[in-house]
Amino acid sequence: MRNHLKERVAITGVGCSRFGDLLQTPGLQGMSIQELTAAAVREALDDAGINGQQVDAVFAGNAMTHSSQLPGTYTQLSKWTGTQFKAGVHFEAQCSTTNVGAAMAAMSIASGVYDTVLVYGLETTRTKVKGFSPYEREAISHQQTWLWTDMAVNQAYGVPQGYDIFSTYNGLVALGYCRKYGISIEDFDRGMFELCRTRRLHGSLNPKANIQERLEDRAAREGFADAFDYWRSETHNPFVAWPSRLLSLVTTADGASAMVLTRADLAARAPSQAVELKGFGISYSDLPWYGEDPTLWEFDRRAAEAALHMADVRAADIDYLHTHDCSHISGICTAEMIGYLEPGKGLTAARDGRLRFDGDRPMSTHGGRHAFGHAWAASAGSDTYEAVLQMRGKAGARQIPKPPRVSVIHTHGYAMIGTVVVLGSL
Repeated sequence: MRNHLKERVAITGVGCSRFGDLLQTPGLQGMSIQELTAAAVREALDDAGINGQQVDAVFAGNAMTHSSQLPGTYTQLSKWTGTQFKAGVHFEAQCSTTNVGAAMAAMSIASGVYDTVLVYGLETTRTKVKGFSPYEREAISHQQTWLWTDMAVNQAYGVPQGYDIFSTYNGLVALGYCRKYGISIEDFDRGMFELCRTRRLHGSLNPKANIQERLEDRAAREGFADAFDYWRSETHNPFVAWPSRLLSLVTTADGASAMVLTRADLAARAPSQAVELKGFGISYSDLPWYGEDPTLWEFDRRAAEAALHMADVRAADIDYLHTHDCSHISGICTAEMIGYLEPGKGLTAARDGRLRFDGDRPMSTHGGRHAFGHAWAASAGSDTYEAVLQMRGKAGARQIPKPPRVSVIHTHGYAMIGTVVVLGSL
């Protein structure tokens, strides 16, 4: 397998909505999913200096049909995004969707079929269409969201109570990690507290994050002088899958993201700094996600290996890393597997502040799946959006002091599509 792009491909434009709740989040309240998506697409097109009629093809991602109740959401959105009559496809890869779309776009450009491709993802995990109107919305319970997600994966596992993602994705991985590296439950708990503090700090510095409140401020608001006491409170932060707590989990959100990819030799026309999509790797499997060692996920290892090989990049070259932290501990395991963090030392790195935007191993600086929030098909694009801003030196208060030259974005498509994208300076 050659595993290399025949031509260089660049990302010239990125866009992302705020993540939150279309019924109540400031800036999103009252918006339709069409308006939400169109806003993210418009930002990406403006960033690239083009309009919808200047793209050759559109790859539109949406994982859960409850977002719009239209299997043809992408055809309707052609009018909202100004991309009528272009080549297009509607696809899904669960939570890896937008970056799988970036990989497909890169292949189509490198093959010479298209010059410029628009990729976007949209999802609502907090709200759904109300009745028969495409514009009115109502809330979805967390239980319903996870049941629908489980059924989207594989109906063989969609038993009435739902496949228990929290125990397998958090508790069993956490216990395996502690056993593998000789870490006490007390030290694990402290490390996860520090990791959550970092994610919440990053969210507080990001105007598009779902949660923009530091953990310390939340604790004080709830009457706790010590944030760690708040963390250990069974009332405010109970164990969901021992030894993992509620605040180590994903926060569901509504959101949309977009990116414009083009031939690298055309990138100079864009008004914003372009970055190169140097490599990608995709590897998929089915439940169960792991074998005897719950900290090692083979599909992730293979995806990372393929992406770094295509990009001709080593772990030591990575300046910024995002890992899919729907479970915080699984995100640490992935960072260690890639070689960005030393095996068994990820939680120590969190405690030492090394994973902050101003640390020497910055990770998930937009706030991650907890603080930034998780909008299934849109999330991978939000991760790439953040990486591009960081590489441009345009991430504002959370800007990494030395803008990264090589960024790696890892995502999971639920059960399980391991996807890794490597970005480099053009």
